[in-house]
Amino acid sequence: APTKKEPIKNMDPHAMAAELIQKSPSSQRIPGTESLALLSPKQKMQNYVTAGALIAFVTSVWYYSMTAVGKASQGEDGLHDLEAEAMDARDDADVRDKERKEAEKLVQLERAVVELEEEESGGELVSVEDVGELLQGVSSGEHPTEAEVFGGEVVVEKKVEGGRPLWKKIVFFWR
Repeated sequence: APTKKEPIKNMDPHAMAAELIQKSPSSQRIPGTESLALLSPKQKMQNYVTAGALIAFVTSVWYYSMTAVGKASQGEDGLHDLEAEAMDARDDADVRDKERKEAEKLVQLERAVVELEEEESGGELVSVEDVGELLQGVSSGEHPTEAEVFGGEVVVEKKVEGGRPLWKKIVFFWR
């Protein structure tokens, strides 16, 4: 045990606590098993009632939590709602994927048309067959073919003033 001359800050906190407990007037502590044997029947009954109430409370909270999880407000199955939400998400993803593919096709078509315009800048005429072949290379079969659009006829485009074909002026009016 430390002497009174030794400063307190050099002491072990556990040793200091043990010393204070032993020096206290109520240090007549009884070990746990002996102290339980010394309880009166009234104290034991109060302890049992308290333990029972705590167990009942915890069990009721657990039961409520288990029955409340996954229940819908309309009484429907929570799993059904989850499956419906997943189906909606898949449908949305399919729509976005289809739109993305369509946009890619349009970009390819726009690039091809720009290439055709560059070829025409020398004064050459481009036939509808060339454009139709280009469209068939870009499309996936969802769009009508050249024969369906023109009734099987081969049409040669005529240039209008400004050097661009009329259909390009109409379709690409923003340029």
